[in-house]
Amino acid sequence: MIDISKLKTFVTVADLGSFSKASEILYITQPAVTQQIKALEKTIGAKLFQRQGGRMTLTAEGKRIYEIAKILLGSYEGLMEEIAKIKKDLKDTLFLGLSATLSEYVVPSLVADFHKEFPSATVKIFTGNSHDVEDGLLSGVLNVGIIEREPANKFVSIPWLEDEIIFFTYPGSPLAEEEEIEPDRLYEVDLVMREMNSGTRKLVREELERLGIMFERLNIRIEANNSRTIMNIVKGGYGASFISKGLIHREIETGAVVPVRIKGFRIKRRFNIIYPKNASMTFLANNFVKFVLSKTREGVTERV
Repeated sequence: MIDISKLKTFVTVADLGSFSKASEILYITQPAVTQQIKALEKTIGAKLFQRQGGRMTLTAEGKRIYEIAKILLGSYEGLMEEIAKIKKDLKDTLFLGLSATLSEYVVPSLVADFHKEFPSATVKIFTGNSHDVEDGLLSGVLNVGIIEREPANKFVSIPWLEDEIIFFTYPGSPLAEEEEIEPDRLYEVDLVMREMNSGTRKLVREELERLGIMFERLNIRIEANNSRTIMNIVKGGYGASFISKGLIHREIETGAVVPVRIKGFRIKRRFNIIYPKNASMTFLANNFVKFVLSKTREGVTERV
């Protein structure tokens, strides 16, 4: 007998091409993923994956099982949702993917409010960069995602909040005394930046290069994959950085950090709610999107 959880693990590995990525999105350990795949292979009597160029790809037998497994999983999830509606007891799970910035402000409070309206449901949040969220949606593991850029054309995209990236430093920094600086002053500053594959870093680099700055010549002394970590480093009296304005608006108001304008520098981006074009949203995911959009219109995000 093959259980649904093993099929879901199998399909996720196949879609992402990685045991480690599958373990992150499924909230299980990598050894558990390996064990489930081995158990499935033993039941079927054939190898399902082979390593090819650093990626796990399906064998001929794996491809045959994959096509059927996708159909079965879709039918199973639809069945469970209909049963929940009939019983009026939605003990379902929302798998939500968030890009890193969004996991740190705005969305967490909305998720908490949403759960109050659907108390029998479970919400599982996966945090990664925008590309990771897209992968999770295409694999069918995530139901809906919110990312900080325009998605690939495989997705339906619902424009959501507008965000601005600003440059900031600590109150005792010499930069804090200046209302506006020339872009080339950045060569003199110790910078704390997001990691290499961050969407925020990519936008900052593109804008600075537009202003004539050679990004590779900047003094990037510390890198972190968490914006609040960066904020706390600078707030503690070190260097300067670029961050979402919404993430530090309270610190700006209290004077804990100081925004500094860079002449000609301006980055505005829009967060987008996304889901795959070739898939319909679950009942719970659809209600979450409606809830988020309605609360945004009510101005909830202004108070976050």
